[in-house]
Amino acid sequence: MDVDHRRLLSGSDQRRSLGAWYTPDDVVSGLLDLALNPLLAARRVGGPRAVSALRILDPSCGDGAFLLSAGERIHRTLVELGLSEAEARRIAFGHCVVGVDVNPDAVRACRTALATAGADDPVDRVVTADALLATNGEWAALLGRWGAPGGVDAVVGNPPFLNPLAEATSADPARAAALRDRFGDVAKGYANPASLFLVQATRLANHQESVVCLVQPASLLASRGAAAARSAVLAHWSLDALWVARERVFDAAVDVCAPVLCRPRSTVAGRTRLVVGREFEDLAAAPAPGTDDLTWSNLLATARAVPDCSLQVDDLVGDVATATADFRDQYYGLEGCVVNAAHGDAGVPRLVTAGLVDPAHDRWGTVPARLYKASWSHPRVRLDSLNADMRRWASSRLVPKVLVASQTRTLEAFVDADGSCLPAVPLVSVTPDSGAPEDLWKIAAAFSSPPLTMVAARRHLGVALSSDALKLGAREVASLPLPAEGKAWTEATVAFRSASASTDLKVRLSHLRACGRSMCAAYRVDDSEALLAWWIDRLPTRPAAQ
Repeated sequence: MDVDHRRLLSGSDQRRSLGAWYTPDDVVSGLLDLALNPLLAARRVGGPRAVSALRILDPSCGDGAFLLSAGERIHRTLVELGLSEAEARRIAFGHCVVGVDVNPDAVRACRTALATAGADDPVDRVVTADALLATNGEWAALLGRWGAPGGVDAVVGNPPFLNPLAEATSADPARAAALRDRFGDVAKGYANPASLFLVQATRLANHQESVVCLVQPASLLASRGAAAARSAVLAHWSLDALWVARERVFDAAVDVCAPVLCRPRSTVAGRTRLVVGREFEDLAAAPAPGTDDLTWSNLLATARAVPDCSLQVDDLVGDVATATADFRDQYYGLEGCVVNAAHGDAGVPRLVTAGLVDPAHDRWGTVPARLYKASWSHPRVRLDSLNADMRRWASSRLVPKVLVASQTRTLEAFVDADGSCLPAVPLVSVTPDSGAPEDLWKIAAAFSSPPLTMVAARRHLGVALSSDALKLGAREVASLPLPAEGKAWTEATVAFRSASASTDLKVRLSHLRACGRSMCAAYRVDDSEALLAWWIDRLPTRPAAQ
């Protein structure tokens, strides 16, 4: 292109409000290798007419990066099949690629880019529309205009990523209601609009040989908000391939992936091809998820080289303990009642945040905590400042418990043996049903083990802010498996207690490694050394004070 059309859309505030983060050329190329190349190879057998009949849609086309790259591939194929350069360009860029975008500036930039590439008049091929809220009649009219009344052959692109919890990017009430009417359960809760684009794409690509490939936040693979979308797309499609980025590829602070969806007959023997990184490195295929799978985390875990060892288990955490999590009511209920105090009595208990929790270690008072947009060196809660509901909550939490942190690369837990601290959101509190102090240490030793971090990663990787971190709520913590009683678990518990008593980092890590080794024996892990090495590499190694 002679004009840098991306410069027309470069305002960061506008991009952020629209969720529009434009895709690097190498990522576009790699994704089209996965999604479009097989379709082109099948069509070229039918000659120029079959290739010319292709319709490739980008439902959030932006400046046209995906459409331009797809057009170039179609153009080259047509030239190889005997068409002239000019005719091949006219067909490829003027007929085969089509798009919509809600941003008129993006539509104008995309039209200009297609015209520069060889399209005669791309006005009818790229239109301003809301891909999610356009009616069935409006979509039928567009598909008819594009010569694809039965649906397009491929849907590709990078739809908007909008945080449904952030004020600047959350849908207004009217739009949110309209999306719920349009998509039902898929749009309820905290669904990211990107997952709605994925569902919409499967509605617009109706041929048996059609393919869908849209860039998605990695949270698609595991978050509760995307569960209905995962189920919806697998009702009639299969996950043929999954690309997982190894690094951040956009200015937006989000890890991404791209599922490649095909009709069920396209998936070979129920396997999903895994491709990683900007080099699009092929990994061994993994079992394809089914409609009954709660998450697709297992695929992300395989892409992240998480071990997959067999375990022998007896109970679940929820069979022997109660796991509870706190939410916004508690977070805001504590605001204004937190004070900085190095020392205090029972009326001002310590407040522990997730950032203060390491395996077998409470960092309170040694590093600052971040809370309510402020830094706290010694955060405590004045119980007499709490309202009646919050006082009842505090009483229920000021008991002996295990505290489990989120947004971490391993499960990280420490024992609050005397019940002297309050948990800040999003810590999970676990209390043994037996009430026995020893059971606190046994449960904490299990949490601080390679097997449970592996299980958590296989089930829940992709939910946290980083796709390499873990985020578990109370329900997920309660569903983690425990081993049978025995000598190995007892030895692990002793090691965990020793780690908790250690003030020296190296000594504590040594005890944690001993705990991990014994817990591998308790779970009877088939390849304990490999699992232990993987887990040790993920352990935090922060000094006690910074």
